Amino acid sequence: MFFEDLSAFIAVAERGSFSRAAVELCIAQSALSKRVRRLEQRTGAVLLERRARGVVLTPVGEAFLQRALALVDEANYLERHLSSAIQVPAGEVSVAFPRRSAGLMAPRIVERCRLEIPRVRLNLLEGTAANVHGWMVRGEADVGLTYNADLGTGFRVLPFMSERLVLFSSPGLAHQHFGLEGPPRVCSVQDLARLPLILPRKPDVIRVLVERLAAGHGFRPNIVFEADGLSTIRGMVEYGQGMALLSLSTSWNYSVEQGRLVSIPFSSPLVSWKLHLAHSLRAEGSAAVSRVFDIVRREAMALLDAGAWPCAERLLPESGLGQKDDGR
Repeated sequence: MFFEDLSAFIAVAERGSFSRAAVELCIAQSALSKRVRRLEQRTGAVLLERRARGVVLTPVGEAFLQRALALVDEANYLERHLSSAIQVPAGEVSVAFPRRSAGLMAPRIVERCRLEIPRVRLNLLEGTAANVHGWMVRGEADVGLTYNADLGTGFRVLPFMSERLVLFSSPGLAHQHFGLEGPPRVCSVQDLARLPLILPRKPDVIRVLVERLAAGHGFRPNIVFEADGLSTIRGMVEYGQGMALLSLSTSWNYSVEQGRLVSIPFSSPLVSWKLHLAHSLRAEGSAAVSRVFDIVRREAMALLDAGAWPCAERLLPESGLGQKDDGR
């Protein structure tokens, strides 16, 4: 009853009228007036001043309104999340992975979901960073690991880890452009104006990052070819047709170990990309989506701690709680 009275008071205060508030709440005006009077009697203060053309808040009412709003919001939050927690998770949940993380993550998540939430059916999607972003935005994936945090409204997005990017080149092309014996020790952002780059098409996160960095330094990157497949790009780079940017903890390391490629670090820490954990809030009461997201978060943290991404820097706190969402 107390929260019903609070809600009635808030409705009248925000609309400045008992009649308008009664219409929107679909209750009789007399019942609404009774609730507000009961609240005033309980608090021992006059909260609303009745006038011929409506009502206005008294000074005490203005202060009380802010407390009432916070209290009702908190009660609604507790009710919503408690009902989600006690539901038996069931149904289908789609999880999207970038290709470089899918092999690491998918088996562990499938196994954990089978043990903890057996009534949930997983639909696993694997693709490029641009694919994952598109699936999330179009509502085709409920949970995702994404390098592009710009998902718009309706998502909870947590930064998970950051990785420095390096320049990959064939040994011959590196020697040709840097003029050194052996692989060069470091590369600058400004070098991207002259080095022949093979980059994915927009809106790939690396392509966007390179163009933003270049614009910030007043030049345009020297892009000689666009290709969306990492295998295609790696083959072209090994063949000496250009250079590419990616992080060290990838399958490209094998080509470096075999001597087909060299990896050149950048002098600027700005040349890095972030992996985010995201899930849709469109079905906020979905216990299945919430549980799958929690499993994805826990398994990602375990893999990071085990060295699956050896050059990565953790961005998400240990529990994943207390990290403020970015407003999505």
